[in-house]
Formats: sequence, C-alpha cells, structure tokens
Amino acid sequence: MIQRIQSLYLFVVAVACTLLFFFPMIDYIDPGKGTYKLFATGMKSYSDLPGLLFFWETLPLLVLVIVSLVMALITIFLYKKRRIQFQLVNINVLLNVVLVALVFLLYSRIFENRLQIPSNYQFGMYIPLISLVFLILASRSIRKDDSLVKSSDRLR
Repeated sequence: MIQRIQSLYLFVVAVACTLLFFFPMIDYIDPGKGTYKLFATGMKSYSDLPGLLFFWETLPLLVLVIVSLVMALITIFLYKKRRIQFQLVNINVLLNVVLVALVFLLYSRIFENRLQIPSNYQFGMYIPLISLVFLILASRSIRKDDSLVKSSDRLR
C-alpha cells in the first residue's frame, strides 16, 4: 500500500532533495570580491568580477543529491518488498550523512579559504539534515511494518 507513513516520509525527502537545487547552501559575501553562493549545482557568482564557478569541484555534491532524490522516489514504490525498501533507506541515510559531512566540513572550509571570504550558512545547508531525520523516521516505520507482518504470520 502506497498510503503508508513511510511513503509520506520518503516523499518529504524527495521534496527536500529537490529544494536543494533552488536554495543556496552557503553565501560568501564581500563588497570588494563579490558575492558567491553554493548551490547543489555548483558555485554561482553574483558580481561583475570574473566568476569562479567551481562546477567540477562540486560535482560530487550534485551526484549525491540526485542519487538521494532518485533513491527516495524509487523506494516509495517498493512497498511490497519491505526488506529491499529498508536496505535502500539505510543506504540513503548513509548517502545523506556523507552529503552533510561534505557540505559542512569540506566545502564550507575549502571555498572559505580559497575565496578569502567568510561563509554564511543559508537555509539550503539544513535541508540535508531535514531529509536525514525523515529518512530515519521512514526506516523506523518500515521496521515496524515488517515486525507487524511477521507477527501476523505467526498467528496464522
């Protein structure tokens, strides 16, 4: 049944991953050097100075977001195969942990050092944390569903 609570959680994860394409994760603002914003698609320059667009360096970030989005959407429709659904959600949790670590620990420091501009965290920085919470909730719900089905099988 697609109307289960974990399907709703996984849909929220898919929406959160989609929002990463529209909201910046980090802002680098300096009146002399310009304004730069880190999106899931790469670094974008909002100034008259020559733009430093680090697409190839942020490609792992883009790949992780797309894989997490696709995996969440695929997992919604695997409601009849709870074990596979549970494994895919756990893999997606791991991907989101890597995504959070990549953004918080690596990209914020690398670009801050390279641009010599202090970083400001934006709403997009916390979206992977929100999706991580909903993935954990989906994992718990799938586990509860599986134990409920196993207990009903024992009663037959």
